[in-house]
Amino acid sequence: MKLKTILATVVAAGLSSSAMAQTIIDITGATAFRRATMQGIVNAFNSDGGALGTSWNAAHDFAATGVNNTSQLLGSNKAIFKGKFPGIDGTTIIRTAFSGSTEGMNNIAGNTLVPVFDSAATVPAGITASFTGATTTVRCKFAFSDVYQETSPVRNETLNPVGSSKVGVVTFAMVASRSATNTNTFGRLVNVTQKHCAALANLGQFRLSLITGHTNDGNIRVLFTGRNDGSGTRSACLTEFQYGVANTVKHYVGTQTGLSGGVASALTLVPVGANLTNTNVPFRTGRANDASTLWGNTVVGNGGYSSGSGVTGLLTNATTNVTIYNGSSSTPTASNAQAVIISFLSTSDVRSITAPTNLLAKVLGFGGVTITPLATNDTNNYLINGVPTGFSLEDFNKITRGAYSPWSYQHMYYHGELTDPNVQTFYTKMTETGGFLEQGLQATANGVRMSDMYVERLDDGTPIIPL
Repeated sequence: MKLKTILATVVAAGLSSSAMAQTIIDITGATAFRRATMQGIVNAFNSDGGALGTSWNAAHDFAATGVNNTSQLLGSNKAIFKGKFPGIDGTTIIRTAFSGSTEGMNNIAGNTLVPVFDSAATVPAGITASFTGATTTVRCKFAFSDVYQETSPVRNETLNPVGSSKVGVVTFAMVASRSATNTNTFGRLVNVTQKHCAALANLGQFRLSLITGHTNDGNIRVLFTGRNDGSGTRSACLTEFQYGVANTVKHYVGTQTGLSGGVASALTLVPVGANLTNTNVPFRTGRANDASTLWGNTVVGNGGYSSGSGVTGLLTNATTNVTIYNGSSSTPTASNAQAVIISFLSTSDVRSITAPTNLLAKVLGFGGVTITPLATNDTNNYLINGVPTGFSLEDFNKITRGAYSPWSYQHMYYHGELTDPNVQTFYTKMTETGGFLEQGLQATANGVRMSDMYVERLDDGTPIIPL
């Protein structure tokens, strides 16, 4: 065979190999940054002339019907993308499985495995909801976290990049349940302090008069709910309360009956059980994934919901018929009680339940400062380069200039080094200034870009100082 023919054959083989190459990238971590991350990935696949259904496709586990619904994709817990990613030859497969910040760090540190869709799964054209493709468990390369690694129990491996993992700012708010929108009964509940919140985390409940100072509120109970210890939202909340991220809390979970039009005829509230497999006993209710196990504190109340949707589902309930158990007795401590439930949520979750046209919960001030998250189509939005921020200019400035403190940095961690040049390309294009994560952050109004901040904090929950 002539040399020219041999060279041509080698080159052709190389091109064929490149064209058929696959790069697999697995991502886990913070549910609070899920929408921004997913939108950033969508933007990446759509760039350079990419088109859904031709150059890339996606499938996800969101329980909905139909295809080509990007909103459902952004809210999914588990998804798979296949297509042409800018700057990477061949097919890029991105698999996402959002389980919480601390759970995510635990996974990429090699302590646990998370289920993702199998890379060999056939992904139909477009975006497919309720996908039932085969799954496999993996150690992901990347994890998003609402908090620094030092705020987690993950100690066996130092995650990278140590000094420059911040990719954005995630904002939070205190929210009271739907009952609090009744201004006649709950009109005085407008603000909570750090001391109120720390006491609520410790006790699980107290009288509303402790917050308002009004004698008429002495018969109304305030109860605390939230996430399990795999959640960065929980860690951010406990550091903001100056309570201690490793300390046990008392969270209540709810069972609703007679639900009609968002209003239940009755609601049973119980501390998250320690024995979560014994779901038939009313005062030990709970699901296995409600457990808090990462800090080793499996005691009554210390668990919580595994996702923000569980919390918002409880907060949007409204009823005056509340039964409360204490977690140690089958006799309720209160029946037919007036109660309001309070929790700490990312503003993306807050936005979903406090729209003025469908007011299902009430945003509270924290330390006397209140922000009101806005939907992207709200005309009051402060725009940056024509893109809604999710806040009015006044509220945006409260966050970026230091008046409002419930926020934390969003980190993008990975284990080991980025030795694969394709994985390095993905990381660079996602995290660079003006990159796909910033685009996703803006498009979803899910937080604030690093470049918009005039202040900083040196660790989770620490004082805010000028840049």
